[in-house]
Amino acid sequence: MSKSIALTLILAAGWLLSACNTVAFFTQTPVPPEKLAKYELEIELRGEPTFDADGYEVTLGFDLLAHGEFAYNSVVQEIVQETVYKRIDGSEIRERLTLVEAFRLNRVGVNKDDLVRYRLQPFQRDRHYERGYQSLGSGIARAEVFRVVRFYAGFVRDADWTSLGFAHLPGNRDRSVVTSIPRNFNERHQRGYIIDGQVEADDRARSKFYSMRFSWWRDAASGVAQAQFTFRNGQRPPDEPAWVTNTINAKARSAGAGE
Repeated sequence: MSKSIALTLILAAGWLLSACNTVAFFTQTPVPPEKLAKYELEIELRGEPTFDADGYEVTLGFDLLAHGEFAYNSVVQEIVQETVYKRIDGSEIRERLTLVEAFRLNRVGVNKDDLVRYRLQPFQRDRHYERGYQSLGSGIARAEVFRVVRFYAGFVRDADWTSLGFAHLPGNRDRSVVTSIPRNFNERHQRGYIIDGQVEADDRARSKFYSMRFSWWRDAASGVAQAQFTFRNGQRPPDEPAWVTNTINAKARSAGAGE
């Protein structure tokens, strides 16, 4: 190896170490939201949503751009879902679930506008799907699914993270939404990880929403199953049930006496 090439490699290695050390001095911490660097958090649609008479699937990512290093380490999501099954006799069955989950933010680098970009860790995605509607019994005439998701930046500690930075949490910071899911929801994850951790700080006041609306029914004449699906970024279903509205909008209660 020539001296010039060796010197170039040494200088390059020194520059890389210097760059890494500059970032390494910044430690993510649960600061109050007003102390955060100015930022914008958006979802990324990875491919078009798909659906058929058996279910639906949507795959998302997150993109956070900050005017400086960002103190929070995660994107927190609150998922609220109600499924209404309508029987042929006119009666209804309602299934409800709530889930608080988190995705670790991964620092990607600085863009041409000197904004620091954070995304999910490589190969991590936020996949929403349901399957199995074709197997509904003959007594079910229709199914209506309302899934509403609130997402925001937060600082999460002591979660049982996967290697790609995903975790189920017991609840949000003020416990206005707590996790309550059946065993077959994210079943593979539940088999390998526990629901643990806490949101120590968040910017929930700046949270955003997206929603999924799936309708399934049997054609009255042919009995053939049919379906319709709508994904809304930044919007909630116009026909959102009252339970979903009250749950996703919940705030922590406080009380006192004798002051």
